Amino acid sequence: MTDSDPMPEHASDQPGYTPVFPDAVRTAIYVICLAAGVAALGCMTFGQPEIGGFIATAASLIAAGFGVTYNPIRLAGK
Repeated sequence: MTDSDPMPEHASDQPGYTPVFPDAVRTAIYVICLAAGVAALGCMTFGQPEIGGFIATAASLIAAGFGVTYNPIRLAGK
């Protein structure tokens, strides 16, 4: 990804970058972490903000660890 080309390397047709985890695994992690984020919001709103904060932090770290990102530019080419 450069300033002139907003397309990430793994989304282009250039060889050289292969994601560690396949698309299906990253999609499943994305959905699970999204659900955990919604549950965390509920915890923070309706009673236990410290538990909700922990859940939200854990979900975001897990998603980042698996290389899960939401990138509409990448999806435009599919």
